[in-house]
Amino acid sequence: MINPFIQRETQPEVSDAAKSHLPWFLGLLCLIVVLVNLGSPDFFEPDEGRNAEKAREILLLNDWVTPHENFLPVLDKPMFFYWLIAASYKFFGITEWSARLPSALLAMGCLFLVYRFARQWWGSWPALWSALILLTSVEFFLLARIVISDMTLTFFVTLALCSFYSAVHAENEKSKRLCCLLMYGSLGAGTLVKGLIGVVIPGMVFFAYLMFTRKWWILRRLHLLPGALLFLVMVAPWYVWADARNPGYLRYFFWDEHFTRYLTSEFHRDESWFYFFIVVLVGFLPWSLFLPFVAKSLWQKLEDKNVFLMLWAVLPFLFFSFSNSKAPQYVLPIYPALALLSGQMLANLFNKPSSKERWLLHLPWIFPSGWVVYLLMGSLWQNLLPWPIREVVLENRIFIGLSAAAMGLILGSFVWANLKGHGRSQYAAYLCKCSIAIFFLLMGQLMVTASAGRSSKALAQSAAPFITHDSQMAIYDTYINGLIFYLRLNRPVFVVASPKKTTLMGSPYVSMQRPNPAPGQGKILLSFDEFETAWKHAKDPLLVFAKGKNVSRLESQLGGITKELARAGEYVLISRP
Repeated sequence: MINPFIQRETQPEVSDAAKSHLPWFLGLLCLIVVLVNLGSPDFFEPDEGRNAEKAREILLLNDWVTPHENFLPVLDKPMFFYWLIAASYKFFGITEWSARLPSALLAMGCLFLVYRFARQWWGSWPALWSALILLTSVEFFLLARIVISDMTLTFFVTLALCSFYSAVHAENEKSKRLCCLLMYGSLGAGTLVKGLIGVVIPGMVFFAYLMFTRKWWILRRLHLLPGALLFLVMVAPWYVWADARNPGYLRYFFWDEHFTRYLTSEFHRDESWFYFFIVVLVGFLPWSLFLPFVAKSLWQKLEDKNVFLMLWAVLPFLFFSFSNSKAPQYVLPIYPALALLSGQMLANLFNKPSSKERWLLHLPWIFPSGWVVYLLMGSLWQNLLPWPIREVVLENRIFIGLSAAAMGLILGSFVWANLKGHGRSQYAAYLCKCSIAIFFLLMGQLMVTASAGRSSKALAQSAAPFITHDSQMAIYDTYINGLIFYLRLNRPVFVVASPKKTTLMGSPYVSMQRPNPAPGQGKILLSFDEFETAWKHAKDPLLVFAKGKNVSRLESQLGGITKELARAGEYVLISRP
């Protein structure tokens, strides 16, 4: 009997290098690409600051049931992702690095699952190529390094789908039970990360695969009843408890956050029908250039594993394309399938003694080398760059130059070796493609500089000297998600806005539900009239954050001039004169 969890070779010939040190080299490369400079960038507004603060307030309020931001319940997403960040804070302290660590670790978990799936069903080289492709795709790299729940969701979706396929093809009962346990557990965890989508994405692939292959009898082998009980035991307690603590939550979450978001444009994320074609084209770079050739190879030879992976890639893509709410990160769960299909095709190029299609190996270099050359030229002639990135490029011209030199040396050596007939082995080709990681290390460095203009950290640092223990702060007609995190406040900030806004603090839940603040906290959401009263009768110092362009309107409303204390970017901190 064959255990589906035991790695097995299906390729006739695999080099000793691929069997020995290349997997370890790939693992080291994954650690370097994902973790280097992980904590150096400031939090990008709005998502990173929002999610990091919710996790901080778990520890501050000791409330592990209801996520809070600015001491208000904000239940747009379930709690599991914030638990992970809060646990990271417990072990490593409250920093940018510890907030991003869960996403980074689960990204490496995705890489391991992709490697394991390909190794189990195809062999060493497809596994090595697949993991490298996923690691060095633009959107996967970016979402592995920011505080957002989509990488966590992608990990559990990937685990569920890989476990399902292994369970279907398991040849002994022990392996099948283990696969089913992992499948149902990951479905439950995914549902705790982002709601029903955690079971809908894998579920549609399960159903379509069974329908396409006509293997309905497999359902009898998947322990559906115990699996459903495990799923409910994992999911139900938190949802029921959250609704008990916040009446009406379940109705809002399952109706507004799912059906209303999917069927209407109420959440202001409506895009064109071809939106996700552009997202995948850009997000899967440099490997998206391979996808037409992957499709061609699948058309020529469609086997069971490829059917499963095609359904994994296509069905979620279509599902989100029909939605009236679209965001780039929604299609991240299809990237592991795209990487597996692409990795298999690349490995197959070397199965033929003299494949005419090996020129495809040069395609991935077009994007990173072209982009690095463009940045290098832009650092010399600034007019070539759009103004938003000029400062970032100029501050990193040394890193750009070194990256260009390293990539040029490696690519040039590979081309020269090929011309001489010495570098046509799969081993040499793989090491050459690994050097694309240099481009992603450069991207990580550019993110450090770029974050300074997209973060509230500079504003918090400039405002900190004026804030005392009795200061009451307000944010006027806007919201700055990371400000409370960087100020390390233990009391709420007034949020001054029109009650007619469809989102408050970036949250539809807060706007719709107007939740009560955490116990012991006073009113937080103020109308313009309520703020005017608070300004005039405040006993403690009242400091107001506002956009610079709104200060004259604020002064007109308050009937007097204000004093500017600090400024950072478009925001100012003001007080009474």
